[in-house]
This record gives sequence, structure tokens and C-alpha cells, in this order.
Amino acid sequence: MQTFLKVIFMMNAALVGALAIAQGQETLVDRIVATVDGSPVLHSKVEAKVTSGFFSISFYPAAEDAPVYEKALQDAINFELVLKKAEELEIEVSDTELDQEINFNLENRGQNREGLMEALRKAGIEYEEYREDFRKQMVFRRFQGMVVRPMIKITDKDVETFYLKKSGSSADNVRLTLRQILIKVPQGSSDDVVQAKLKLAKSVLQKLNSGSSFEETARLYSDLDGAKENGGLMPDLRLSELSESIRKEVEKLDVGKFTEPVRSPLGFHLFYLEGKKFSGSGDFQKKKKELENELMMAEGEIQTRKWLTDARRKADIKIVK
Repeated sequence: MQTFLKVIFMMNAALVGALAIAQGQETLVDRIVATVDGSPVLHSKVEAKVTSGFFSISFYPAAEDAPVYEKALQDAINFELVLKKAEELEIEVSDTELDQEINFNLENRGQNREGLMEALRKAGIEYEEYREDFRKQMVFRRFQGMVVRPMIKITDKDVETFYLKKSGSSADNVRLTLRQILIKVPQGSSDDVVQAKLKLAKSVLQKLNSGSSFEETARLYSDLDGAKENGGLMPDLRLSELSESIRKEVEKLDVGKFTEPVRSPLGFHLFYLEGKKFSGSGDFQKKKKELENELMMAEGEIQTRKWLTDARRKADIKIVK
């Protein structure tokens, strides 16, 4: 029942009484704390948000570490801005739609009408007040669908990148197309030979920096078997298949870029990233929908803040100190 009451408070942020009788005297417990284009925002509305811990939209422009009352106040102002925009867009919820949604919500929570009425009675909230606040929440969701969601663009590439960032498994889930130039250093070579080979590798790097084709340069200078025929093209591989020293350099590359000479037991390598693609995995496929939803929510917050920034700039907002 406590959880259900919290939901009711969440759905009724504005519905706290304005006057109470205390010890036989009238005591004012409500006041106007802000106005939005002349429409009042009540202290009780903000306090209900503080009590429930539920913010309808966003506490922007309050800071992350701002007092909870300040966050609730900004959220209440933002909600008022949305309701005004919804009215301008003629977003409406009919009585039939409202009743159907309330019944659907009760069924999903395993509640019935009698339980709802009892919870409202204990909270001191009239059913009609609850009903009208529920209507506002439905209007808000329709506003999101009409105004915010069309601004959200999530591509498959975005989801793949997000998965790799969260999983930390890019070495196993990305396939690379690489070309390489190898300047061999025979085992047991003297320091003079090693330095001469390094000088040659740096000379090759200079040619590449000057605009020479990596493929043609590989044909001319690489000591790898087959380089003259394939221009140093390597079979597609995963990042995890490379040695640690080479991986550290290759994973920094953007497509179309090349490394400086990298030392290995074979000699000095230069790698060119010709292509990169997500190879996918069973784990990714299982989580893809969840990741899409998470990205949608994050992007929705960004776009909502953009809309709020513009709406607040145009509105006449006054906060009563």
C-alpha cells in the first residue's frame, strides 16, 4: 500500500490542500511560489514533488547538487510550460480515454477501484482531483510523442558504439581491415643494423605523411611475403588478436590513418586502418532493445532540455522569493 500511495503522490503533485484548521485557527499552508505567464505555481505543488521524489520532466536549470526543493520548483515550472504548449497544440485527453487509462493502470498494478478510493481517502485527495492530475500526465506523454520524440534520432551505429562503451569488449566485437608495412630486423642484429632499419621505417613514414599511397608504399618497401601483390593487405581480424604493443597503437586509429613504426620481434611495423566494423555478438543481440531504450531516454532528456531552454526564454517566469 505504501508503494501505491507513493504512486498517487507522484500522480498528484499539485493536489495538496491550501488551508488547514489547526487548534481552532485558520493557518495558511499554501502560497504562490512562482508564476509562468501569469499562471501560479503553488508551494503545495512543489512540496508534493519533494515528498514523492517524483519530477515530471526535468529539474533544469537547477544544478545536480541543488537543494531538492529548488529542483522540484524548477520541475513544476517546466511542467507548467509543457501544459501551456500542449494547450497551444490542442493536445487533449477525452473522459473516455482517461477512464480507460486509469483502469489499465490499476490492472497493471494489480489494484482495483476500491483499493484506489481507499488510498485516496487516506491521503485526503478527492477522486476528481486525482483524475484531473492523471489527465495532465497523459497530456504530457502526448506532448512528448508529438514534440520531443521526433527530434530523437538513434542509429544502429549509435547502439553498437554504446554497447562497446558499456561492455568494454571492443577488442572482441570489432573487426578490422588493416594493411601493414614490415621492415624486417633479423634476429641477433647489431645496434647499427637496428638503427639503420629504424631510419628506413621513419623514411617510409615520411613518404606516407607526404601523401604517398600506403598500398603502393607497401609494395615498394614491405618485407612481408605477398606485399608486392596485395599492397600489405591483411586478413580481417579482431583487435584482440593483435599483440598488446601493436593493439595499443592500432586501436587509436581512425579509418584512413596509419601508425608510426611499432617495434616487434620481427622488426618495425606500420599499420594502416582501411576499415572497421562491428562484428556483433549474441550478448549484443540480447541487449540491443534495452540499449536502444536507454539511448532513447538519454537523448530524450537532451532534446527536452533544448526545448525547455527555448520555452523558458520566451516565457515570463517569475519566482517569488
